[in-house]
Amino acid sequence: MKKYGFFCVFFLLILSLVTSCLGDSGQKIFMGNYPGVVVKRNDSVKIHLKGGDVVYSSLISADVDDGDGVLIDFSLDYSLPINADSGKVKGFLTVDVSSLTPVPGHDLLAFRTDTSAVLPHEHTLASIQQRNAFILNRFFLFTEHRSDTLPLHFELSYDPDQVITDKVYDLFLRVAKEVESPSALQLKTQYNTFNISDLSHRETDSLLFRIHYVTGFNKDSTQISWVATPIYRFAL
Repeated sequence: MKKYGFFCVFFLLILSLVTSCLGDSGQKIFMGNYPGVVVKRNDSVKIHLKGGDVVYSSLISADVDDGDGVLIDFSLDYSLPINADSGKVKGFLTVDVSSLTPVPGHDLLAFRTDTSAVLPHEHTLASIQQRNAFILNRFFLFTEHRSDTLPLHFELSYDPDQVITDKVYDLFLRVAKEVESPSALQLKTQYNTFNISDLSHRETDSLLFRIHYVTGFNKDSTQISWVATPIYRFAL
């Protein structure tokens, strides 16, 4: 995918508490670093946003792929005739895109992780941010890391045979350093999407899960310290 404009993850807006965000007609608004998922049908490329809105711009590159996660900066002018219906008739709003940043995407892995064993070159997390998004079965996850100079590899897995208590799935996030990749200064905040359709297809009205992640090892790396997030709840 092609990146439009300059993006700095340190200035990501706090978006996790926003639901339907684009306001009412008669406004001109700007949204920055907003999570979205690309839906591509033939020559039509639209972006589905957190909160259920759909936006379109002729400046969105045709090189993006269906299902790609992005962070998008855009302005929306409701006074334009093309937006007179507030998107209710056409099903989308036309916006002016100033920046579009691809978000690395991963599949949810269906296997039981060995939570007692340290993986080769495993990396700890400082924390998982509260902000997130769940769009078209893509879960946007923002994580905090200590300074590093090697790219990181992310894996999110679950036990497909888990006995579910209170309908809550347990997911396990493992992060490792890609030692064979060229060194480059890594930002302390990392952002990824995970396709969790395997879980959402198991449920009917809502999806509940928590993520377990590694925060430390003992001196000889024989024991792992795990922490779990609060439970995520998403309507389906």
